[in-house]
This record gives sequence, C-alpha cells and structure tokens, in this order.
Amino acid sequence: MTDSILPRSPALRRKTRQTRHSWREVDGILLLDKPVGLSSNTALQKARQLYAADKAGHTGSLDPLATGLLPICFGQATKISALMLEADKRYRANVRLGIKTSSGDAEGEIIEKRPYAPLDADAIAAAIPALLGDIDQIPPMYSAVKLAGTHLYELARQGIEVERTPRRVRIHALVVTAVSDQGFEFEVHCSKGTYIRTLAEDWAAQLEQVGHLTALRRLTNGPFRLEDAVTDAELQAAAGDQGVLDALLKPIASALVGWTRLAVDRRDAIRLRRGLDCGPYPDAEPGAVLVVDEAGLALFIAEVDAHRRLWPKRWIGPAHAVSMP
Repeated sequence: MTDSILPRSPALRRKTRQTRHSWREVDGILLLDKPVGLSSNTALQKARQLYAADKAGHTGSLDPLATGLLPICFGQATKISALMLEADKRYRANVRLGIKTSSGDAEGEIIEKRPYAPLDADAIAAAIPALLGDIDQIPPMYSAVKLAGTHLYELARQGIEVERTPRRVRIHALVVTAVSDQGFEFEVHCSKGTYIRTLAEDWAAQLEQVGHLTALRRLTNGPFRLEDAVTDAELQAAAGDQGVLDALLKPIASALVGWTRLAVDRRDAIRLRRGLDCGPYPDAEPGAVLVVDEAGLALFIAEVDAHRRLWPKRWIGPAHAVSMP
C-alpha cells in the first residue's frame, strides 16, 4: 500500500502543513567548495536547510574523501541538473604508488604492496598516451553503480566482488603537476562518469606498479570553476541572513553558457507558458535554445522547429516571471 492512500490523522496533516510552510521558493545554483569527510548528500542537505529551499539537488557526487566544486541546484535550477551531469569536469589528484587498496583510495584496506623506486616526471608522463581519448573503465566495487537494484558498494562491504561491465569515458587531457618520493600529482580533464580512482590504478599499472588515490579535488564542472565557489565556513557564517545567502547564488542561465539565446516578448512568453508554440522567428536556427524575456531573464528551454516556430520544452523561470492575464 502506498503512502498516498494511507489515512492521515489531523495531527499529521497539521504537521505536514507546518513543515511545508517552513520551506520557501529559491531559484539558483550554489557553487560549494565541499570539504573533506562530507558526503555530497550531506552537503546538499545542510545547504538546503540553510536556504530553507523547497527543492534542491546536486550535479554529480563527490566521495567523502574528495573536495572541491559541488554545484547545488535550488528550485527551478533542479530542472537543468541533468544537463550539468553531462558536462566535462577537471580534477587534481594525488596518487600513492606501491600500495593498492580495496576502494582505490585512502579509505580502503590495503590489499597489495609492491616495492617502489621513485620515478621522475618524464617516466610517469610516458604512460599518458595510453590513457588518453576514449577508454573503457571498469567501475570500482566501491561505487554507486547498481547491479540488480543493489549498489556495488553494498556488495563490497559484504566482501562480495562481482563482474562489472566496462564503461566508455573520454580523457581529454592529463598533466603531471608534481612528483614526490611516494607518488605524483596530476590534473585531468575528462567526461562525465570518469572514475579518477580507476584512472589512478590504470596509470599505476602502466608504470608496472600498484597505487591508490590519497586526495582528489574537483576544479571545474561544465562552465563553473572552483575559484567562484564558497566554502562551508563562509556558508555557515551567512546562516540566518537570507539576503546574503541568496546573493551567493548563480543564475540558472549561467549553467547554459554557449546556448543560443532567443528573446521573446510578454505575449509569446505567455503562449509558451501555456504550452503553446509561437513565432515564427525567421532568424532562429532549428534546435535547442534558451528563451529569455526582454530583460534577459531565463524562462524556458525550448526548441526551434524546421518552420522556425518555437516550442516550449521546460520552464525554468521563477513562478512570478510570467503572469497570466
């Protein structure tokens, strides 16, 4: 029996109304510099509580060990979170050679050790060509990938290892940025779905070694950069001041850099809000566009058809942006 058909007591209905009343409509994107030791979901829930946001979601998990850029979408911005999940990303990572762990990072148990003689940057970089371009990665057991409805990490915690299907990812660029007597640091520009832990292990294998990640920091996510993010401490310092908190949010359109923008007047905006087409727009090229109002406020993701008519696909503007007559 689903919850929607269970009878609710008057007290529960009052509590539900009070809980809903405590949330507010917030639209925008918070660029958070996630600290180490915090899961992405915990970071999301903390931010949502601070903003009292009725809707919230993030755009790609970071492991608790990882730090760096975590875009958190509020309100209407959650409607484009899937687009941001598709975006390329950049990371900085540290690899410890000579030790392999069960999880591929410093949180796992040591499962193999090999003697390691330090390598110079040239020797480490010599393995880069084999790791570039479209490559297949086997997801680690300690990952959120599901098998028959069960997360792989749940199986891994039970000591169960199963065969995993390789996934195709793209490595656009790899650069060795530092070398130590225990390993090296690198930066990577990669496609969505890339496991940096797996990349580190594969790189170590190219060096005829074993290795694991000791640190990982996300530097970019699509058009967003870590330099523009706020720290958890800065966010907590603004707690209770909704004006300061809201000023930290990026507009939804900032996630759609590079999209063709098409401005419409109020009449056409109302038609689109009703799910109707409008136009034609003779200068518009067929394809996906970002529709904005005459002031530049993002309203819709829409499609221009072969006849140059505009069709709404997804409303992303604030509720008050287009008032119906």
